[in-house]
Amino acid sequence: MRMRSILLATIGVVALLIPSSLLWYRGHYSMHVARSFDAGSASAAQRVLIATQGSPYKDALVAGLVRHLRSRPVYIGVIDVSALPGVKPDDWTAIVLIHTWEYSQPQADALAFVERLPERRRLVVVTTSGSGRQRMPGVDAISAASVMDEPPASLVAVTRRLDALLGAAP
Repeated sequence: MRMRSILLATIGVVALLIPSSLLWYRGHYSMHVARSFDAGSASAAQRVLIATQGSPYKDALVAGLVRHLRSRPVYIGVIDVSALPGVKPDDWTAIVLIHTWEYSQPQADALAFVERLPERRRLVVVTTSGSGRQRMPGVDAISAASVMDEPPASLVAVTRRLDALLGAAP
């Protein structure tokens, strides 16, 4: 009888620890919703969409990209990745997708968006993960760990790809 009580108590504790651990992990490591904003002239011939998740690293990367792009005659739209289902890819000269690897897979909205693209030539993907090596299959992505450098190390790689897509700076 005593052994049975100990076994039931142990099972009860484990049953409470697992959901509690998952909730803590999600609360501690989950991304917040990124702030949407526009920059540049809406009538500009070139348009760059930056779809991101909110985190200090991603926010710094977006700020660096916007700072870099302001020297060009380009319209910049910044949205949270959760708004990607409403995006028409043909409306954009280039699309920068910044997402994190969640529970051993890409963020769901980011993955669904990439999968529905008929061609990915104008897409620049930055995937952050704990190891800094995760990426979607079949996508030429820049992979990084969310290590706060000043500026983020992936900024140089992203601006090079964007510059190649947008052509020579004026």
